[in-house]
Amino acid sequence: MYVLEVMSGPLDGKTWAFEREITIGRDDAVATACITIDRYISRKHARLYEEEDGRLRLADLASRNGTRVGGRALGDPEPIGLGEPFVIGRTSLRVIRS
Repeated sequence: MYVLEVMSGPLDGKTWAFEREITIGRDDAVATACITIDRYISRKHARLYEEEDGRLRLADLASRNGTRVGGRALGDPEPIGLGEPFVIGRTSLRVIRS
């Protein structure tokens, strides 16, 4: 079980628990982790998912403002470590184990 946590931004401290996959966005009809008050986040912005080998992968879902890891734009889906911060819109997030 994982926890997606907002580290900074309008919902600082907000968390969402998930098991294998979570979608992040601004529209609660398509995103499990809904961040409505960051206008730089797309309706369906990014997806975190666990691969068969247990590694987490982060994918940008063709969002308008992109997803950044380590200050660089995320291209193809790539592995992301537990606790490693990433930014969507103007919100910084990380994933930890629950």
